[in-house]
Amino acid sequence: MEPLIIVDLQKANPPPAQFVARLRRYARRFRCRIFTRFVNPAGSLFRTILKRHSFGPGTPDVELLIAPERGDLVIAKQGYGLSPAAIRRIRALGVKRVTVCGMDTDACVLGVMFSLFDAGILCRVKKDLCWSSSGLHRQGMAIIEEQFSPPKKRRRKR
Repeated sequence: MEPLIIVDLQKANPPPAQFVARLRRYARRFRCRIFTRFVNPAGSLFRTILKRHSFGPGTPDVELLIAPERGDLVIAKQGYGLSPAAIRRIRALGVKRVTVCGMDTDACVLGVMFSLFDAGILCRVKKDLCWSSSGLHRQGMAIIEEQFSPPKKRRRKR
């Protein structure tokens, strides 16, 4: 089973509506979907250092833009990547490989992919279904391609 992980697609930082519609259609192909939900508690480094006060616990900010269905897994996270407890929940499903998409390519998508990879879970990104509110999608994708793609075979010179 290869689930789809949809990273932080939430009301506080919505991408264009057509992006959400495309992602919703694509997500229907998967029997297992895992949604991450970023929650920014009081006293977090996001609040104290980065001065980001959105995504407060229990606020409309944290609502997902695609409603999870029966059988979907929703994982709350308080940082860019996944916690060890979240990784254990994913492993409990027997997951060895995932497809990742969502927001923000240069931050949370990248952080989630590093977490998965470090835990021994292969991950691939659905490039056209990632988006960055910062405008750094291409830069985030360059890092993902460098860090998670097998090296290209080189042709021998004759």
